[in-house]
Amino acid sequence: MSASNKGTVVLGELKDFLGFLQGMWGILAGVSVLFPLSNSLAKVIPLKEWGPGGALLNFSPQLVTIVTTLVALFVILATFGQRDAFRTRTKRRVLQQQAWPSFVVAILALIIYVGIYSLVANGFFMSQFGWGYETDPRWLLTDVLLLLSYSIFFALMTRAFVLLGMLEYFGKEE
Repeated sequence: MSASNKGTVVLGELKDFLGFLQGMWGILAGVSVLFPLSNSLAKVIPLKEWGPGGALLNFSPQLVTIVTTLVALFVILATFGQRDAFRTRTKRRVLQQQAWPSFVVAILALIIYVGIYSLVANGFFMSQFGWGYETDPRWLLTDVLLLLSYSIFFALMTRAFVLLGMLEYFGKEE
């Protein structure tokens, strides 16, 4: 493939992606990539370093936010990149069938995150299991679980919005 053909393909992909982002669900999908960044400002979901009301010992909130944002960006691009698999009318039902489980699992990941965060922030593991402050390697496990559940929540919310956005996007093509 020549360089000019590659450029044409890239421009076509960009045009498709921008067209996708113009619908309501597409806008939500695009904005959902920024949700982790906005949470650091709005502080709706708790994300603080160790200390009063905080639970992260080994990872900084900034690291968690950056990783989560990158995961959400990857999800939106990867899911949109698979759009050709859903172009036929019969396959579009699959989009909605995949969106709902993504949303439900995202909510479950948020519940797990808030649960673990609350247990750590309130000293449950220290008082009930005698975990030492900062020296116990098990704190790394809680940080990893917090990072994973936080990232999964935002990634699956983004995926649900992208899938619903593709339904809307394909409806415009007809």
